[in-house]
Amino acid sequence: MIRIIRNNLFFGMISKINIKLLITLICFTFIGTSIYGNFESLSNQVITSEKILLLLWGIIFSFLSIIINAYAWKFLIINIGCNINNLNIVKLFLATNIYKYLPGGIWHFVSRYNTLRLELSSEKSIESILLEPILMLVAGFVFIPFRGFNIFIYILCWSSTLAFLPEFRQFLIKKLKAMKASFFTNNNIKDRNLAQNSQNISTSIFYPYKPLCVEIIFVFFRFLGFLCCINAFSIGSLISHGELISSFSLAWIIGLIVPAAPGGLGVFESVILFSLGSHLPEVPLLSSLLCYRLVSTVADVLAASIYPVKKLFKV
Repeated sequence: MIRIIRNNLFFGMISKINIKLLITLICFTFIGTSIYGNFESLSNQVITSEKILLLLWGIIFSFLSIIINAYAWKFLIINIGCNINNLNIVKLFLATNIYKYLPGGIWHFVSRYNTLRLELSSEKSIESILLEPILMLVAGFVFIPFRGFNIFIYILCWSSTLAFLPEFRQFLIKKLKAMKASFFTNNNIKDRNLAQNSQNISTSIFYPYKPLCVEIIFVFFRFLGFLCCINAFSIGSLISHGELISSFSLAWIIGLIVPAAPGGLGVFESVILFSLGSHLPEVPLLSSLLCYRLVSTVADVLAASIYPVKKLFKV
């Protein structure tokens, strides 16, 4: 009896632990230990004009990837049958994308929902928001098999594209709405019956070929920004681009799913270090990761500034 009580107490404590936060803290510890152990070597890295040029290219590619991502979401919203003539979806995406850095990592979704529901039904607004991360994940899975030719990995990863078949899409939306109902209702959103209401889910809409293709281009441009940072520290030639984009996509996907920290901070870097640390020298790889985090953050800020700057200068 005592053993049963102890087991119940133990599993009760585990269930109360925020798994995402725990994983993020582990990743922060891992990356922090790596930086601390190589701090002297990192501080001795010389930033030449050639490196600065490559990092600027990294910012450009990362900036363009955000624009491409915005258009992918726009095409996705059109695909699920929404009339967006009164909405500037690209502007909405760029203006809210920076909110992902706020604590909680959900405020970009909340802000988009609050805007969409003024013109679209609550159901369509929810669907467009819940489908966008799935679109990103599927696009990321496309590149994972590029590490080498393994037919089973290809089948496993590329079968994720089936998620957007009408029947699967309906199932996913129902499940996600049930899981995320508290996410919306706990953030001052008035629709309290999201988990129960399953009407108007897009089952008759065509497969989103166009949004998916654009999203794949987004992931590729994101990778090009990362590749620029890798090349800035002269380690890009030490590994095949296929293996590099595979590891990048895997780390990007895990960083999208797991983190409690905004933007996958710590998680992305840890996965890259774990997967490529045995293939590339640690100090240049760490330098590349730190620079890529800076590059991607600057790109996010620049993208969010487009419309405010245009308004300021009345362009």
